[in-house]
Amino acid sequence: MDRKKYCLIVVMILALGLLSGCQRNGASTEKDIVLKNDASGTAESEQPVEQAPNQEFSSQSIERVVCWGDSLTFGQGGEGVTFPSVLGELLPGVPVINYGIQGETAKQIAIRAGSLPMTVSGFVIPADATPVQMYLWQNGEDPIMLRMGDAGINPCTIGGVQGILTYNPDEIKYYFTRTIPGEAVAVNDNTQVITYGDQDKRSSDVVVLFAGTNRAPDKHTVQELVDTERQILDHIGSDRYVVIGLTSKELVKDVVEINEALAQAFGEHFLDIRSYYLENGLKDGGITPTDQDVVDISQGEIPTSLRVDVVHGNSTFYRLLGKQVYEKFRELGYISP
Repeated sequence: MDRKKYCLIVVMILALGLLSGCQRNGASTEKDIVLKNDASGTAESEQPVEQAPNQEFSSQSIERVVCWGDSLTFGQGGEGVTFPSVLGELLPGVPVINYGIQGETAKQIAIRAGSLPMTVSGFVIPADATPVQMYLWQNGEDPIMLRMGDAGINPCTIGGVQGILTYNPDEIKYYFTRTIPGEAVAVNDNTQVITYGDQDKRSSDVVVLFAGTNRAPDKHTVQELVDTERQILDHIGSDRYVVIGLTSKELVKDVVEINEALAQAFGEHFLDIRSYYLENGLKDGGITPTDQDVVDISQGEIPTSLRVDVVHGNSTFYRLLGKQVYEKFRELGYISP
């Protein structure tokens, strides 16, 4: 064999060897990948990616919000701004009902809600829509209703007849006027008045309860307030609710102890609005503290710049309250964050 042919054969053999080496030492074949999967459980080309935390929020639809309370729910001093009206702005499309009446005690609020029965003495409802005088009772006493409003009372039902309850302050008498003429109805003693709030209650409601400022308890009698508020909530039957704490230290001497008792009783459902006003009310309201505000806060009193009197708030007070109730709804998972 001549020298040229020998060199050509050698070169070809070397080229074939290099090609075979590239096949073995280069990118893995399909068989190689399968083997690696069997060894580690994950292909090298498919390393596990760290997943973001699963952020699932409890988002339940709110059909309706019902606010039971006294003048602080009614919005006295707010020049038309109430915390229920602010909730309505923050929850577009959701009905927010304001059942606040000035001057009412927790017991009177419970009567309007239907958790404390209000009864009548026997009387006859006439066939026509003529007002008829009658008597109201709660545990043998005049419940002192309808002095400042009838929210949650009318239209009510007595003896199966729907009508309107009114109070004549000049005569100091109650009257019932049926809404639709019909047959005369004799109503027996101790027949219960079924208030509108009682008839209209829904277990799907989100309930806001702000009671106890009028005839406020002290630290020794606060359990009465707790029991009354529990009765209201149990009667309505909703497990979605917020209980707002008391605010005025000047009016309610034991306000700190009362709010501590409410917090213990209602847990995460309790809104300590007084502490919020003391700590963040002026800042969140965009108000520069006055000298009097500084004194108020040092003495544990809601700043004067948020109030119109010893207990009632101004428009900023109620707007901040509405926002804090809304934030409590978010905290409790009633609405999406």
